[in-house]
Amino acid sequence: MRTMPKFFKRLACFLSFLLLLQGCTAYKGSITLQNAVQLQKKVKVTTTDSEKPYEFAYIEERDGKYIGQPARYKQYGEVELDEAKITQIKEHDKTVSTIVTFTPIAIIIAAGIILFTNESE
Repeated sequence: MRTMPKFFKRLACFLSFLLLLQGCTAYKGSITLQNAVQLQKKVKVTTTDSEKPYEFAYIEERDGKYIGQPARYKQYGEVELDEAKITQIKEHDKTVSTIVTFTPIAIIIAAGIILFTNESE
């Protein structure tokens, strides 16, 4: 009967840790604004106006103006970007993001399997 509370405690810790890993996004080095428009990928834009970088699903050019489509909080609509105020643009690195997200999960699952099989002996 004592094994059930231990199991649920470990399960709760494991699930809590999995929740923490779900939002991992990695970005590559700095690119130009023109490259960001051509790539049509998720980008992170740092400006002189804000301490916190903006995340855009993509950036497009309309009538000589650069428009960012927000990756989050789409209810605020499009954001016009001032080229002079942009300090850095980083492109989303999907491969590294996937590795960063799933490698710790695989390690934890393997460790859990090893722990549970050793306890049953």
